[in-house]
Amino acid sequence: MAFLIDKYLPLYHYNEVHKKVIKAAAEKCFNEAKSLDFSKSFKIKILLELRGLPVKDLRLQEFLKNMCFTYLEEQVNKEFVIDASIRDIKIFRNFYFTLINEDKTEVSTETRILCLTKKSKFFFSIYWFFIKPLSGITRIEMLRLLKKQAEKNLSYQ
Repeated sequence: MAFLIDKYLPLYHYNEVHKKVIKAAAEKCFNEAKSLDFSKSFKIKILLELRGLPVKDLRLQEFLKNMCFTYLEEQVNKEFVIDASIRDIKIFRNFYFTLINEDKTEVSTETRILCLTKKSKFFFSIYWFFIKPLSGITRIEMLRLLKKQAEKNLSYQ
């Protein structure tokens, strides 16, 4: 399986992957993910505030702008990739949508980090040690929000 994120960052030092099965078609999951509003999650707001990150507008597209992330590319209903460069560190994230059947999709999100210097890798390893569990909670919560939104108003729930 080829991921679009591999085009941008095939080699990396750190990564984290989370998945969730959602009772909705890939198209619905894809569209809901692109318009996700993180402000609907108390956990995400608190975790972002603890990290000193902006919480003014937590709709995905606005959040990306506030965080200096770039929406790089998408394969419609399959994957989209986001990136940021912070000093000597490259961060790429994706959402990937695997159709299980016509009304069930596995959604995964991966974060990949590449440190461009030994110094940045050393300092990032310390940061990652402490932040990885919180980052994981944030990703899991994003997927929970996505599931809730995508499955909303479905008759077979």
